[in-house]
Order: sequence, then C-alpha cells, then structure tokens
Amino acid sequence: TPVVPEKTPVNDTKHLTDAEKQEVTDKVNDANKGNFPDGTKVSVGDDGTVTVTYPDGSTDTIPGDQVVTG
Repeated sequence: TPVVPEKTPVNDTKHLTDAEKQEVTDKVNDANKGNFPDGTKVSVGDDGTVTVTYPDGSTDTIPGDQVVTG
C-alpha cells in the first residue's frame, strides 16, 4: 500500500494542470522512496486521483481528495 503524501494545494481540484500533476507525482514518489520496486509508475488524473502501477502489472489507487486540496 503506498504512503499518502501531504496534500498539494491546487487551483481547481477537478482540473489539475500538468505542473500540479507533476508536483503530486513527485510527492508520491518522495513519500514512497525505498517502498516502490524499480519500474513502478505513478500517474495522476485530472482530478488528482493517483494510480500506482507496479512492474508485475498490479495497481494501487489513491483518491484525489487525499492528495490535493483547493
């Protein structure tokens, strides 16, 4: 289970900019340093929902309201 980082302030919690998505991605990666196996991918949706895809194809999801705040 991924560690949920502190919330990232964004302008619109339903439509994150690319820069905001990158900030959330970086925070998730930093919070999970040493936790994720090599090859793990983190993607962030328009509403802040984080999908963590592991090398074996399994995934974890963090709801957007846990990682972004308006």
